[in-house]
Amino acid sequence: MKREIITNIIQSLVEKFFIIGTQLIISILLVRLLNIEDYGIMGVVLGYYVFVNVINISLESIILRDHKEYSNNLNKYFLNFSVFNVVKCICFIIVALVLAEYLVKAHNNLNFFYAIVSITAILISDSIVAPIVIYTTSTFKQKVVTRIAIYRSVLNILLTCGLFISPSMTYVAMKDLLVSLCYIILWIVYSRKLIDYKTVMRIENFDFHFIKKSLLGYSLWTHLNGVVTGFIYKSDTFFLSFFVSLSVIGNYNIALTSANVANIIPMIFGYQNSVALSHAKNDEHANRISNIFIRLSIYIGILTLIGFLVLGKFYLMIITGLSNVDVIYSYMIPIVAGLVIVKSFASPLNAFINIKGSVKSLFVSVHIPVFLATVLLYYLSSRYWGPQGVSLTNVVVAIIWLLLIIREIKKHSYNFSSIKYISDDIKYLRSFFKNGYKK
Repeated sequence: MKREIITNIIQSLVEKFFIIGTQLIISILLVRLLNIEDYGIMGVVLGYYVFVNVINISLESIILRDHKEYSNNLNKYFLNFSVFNVVKCICFIIVALVLAEYLVKAHNNLNFFYAIVSITAILISDSIVAPIVIYTTSTFKQKVVTRIAIYRSVLNILLTCGLFISPSMTYVAMKDLLVSLCYIILWIVYSRKLIDYKTVMRIENFDFHFIKKSLLGYSLWTHLNGVVTGFIYKSDTFFLSFFVSLSVIGNYNIALTSANVANIIPMIFGYQNSVALSHAKNDEHANRISNIFIRLSIYIGILTLIGFLVLGKFYLMIITGLSNVDVIYSYMIPIVAGLVIVKSFASPLNAFINIKGSVKSLFVSVHIPVFLATVLLYYLSSRYWGPQGVSLTNVVVAIIWLLLIIREIKKHSYNFSSIKYISDDIKYLRSFFKNGYKK
């Protein structure tokens, strides 16, 4: 299993670094070719969609835990996941129409509609292909996921270049619709190797009891945990929209989007930790796996924070084309610090609980208190201290989150002992830099 996990991680890194590169270029194009108010509109809509994610229940998340049970009758399970996701996508469209009417009238700006079209198209495409994507990763075929993600990114960046001809939110919406459609088609073509579409639609394959059991027993709770996580990461602009102008939100959204690059590698480790844990032999083995991922996350987190501190202004200059990015930089660094604090420790522990513990207890004991703290602190900080206050609040919320999840993991008799090897790693590095490499 060790080789398969390493291969999965390497392929995930290739995927994410490619996506980082393309997203950086796309961000540069969006920031420079759209006006700052349009970019602020995108930030506001993203903030509202934190609440839309309440209905974005990922029934297929249970595949990470139970994928071995599905291999013998993939057609049956795929149909049930697909039916659930089609119903969910219909709900997305209804909510999008209602939200678009509200925001367009409230701000007297039709570009809110186009921003909603963009994010809804992406949500729908990700939902439709999610079951086969998760199953493919769980069976150590991350290479396929990486390849299709690269195709999607290349198409996205090529079409984004059309902003030079038509720099408008209308074009952005049409671009995202086309990219999403092509992404769905690519996965359907690949999935034909695993799924027999001639038999998958048979009525006897539909099992409402399976959907209900999966939803209420596992997927609903992992979804609610994900909703709170998404809320914490993306709701900054929602609260700011009540107190500051769209141009200010546009600057903050640049900082928020730029900072989220720090989430990429720890997110990979957290996800691959879940994959590895689903193959763990026993609890002791699972403990060792998670502690290895914690150590890796800590190292990456430290390097990430240093990188943003040293190169952050240059990074923002590339994205914005501005020579003075001090204000945006002052927003970005606390956001990065909060991400590092959470992702270095909380993400691997969260993965352990998702696979080996109680996801319901995680929601009740950790994520509800974090959610309430986030609502209160984001509201107060945005009202009284503006964007700078909200950015600093990211660090406070991260610390609260970390303390609560450490308390929760103790309920599962988690053994942190193998984390002590961090000291051995530090001693080795000191020796390496002092004496050099010796065979």
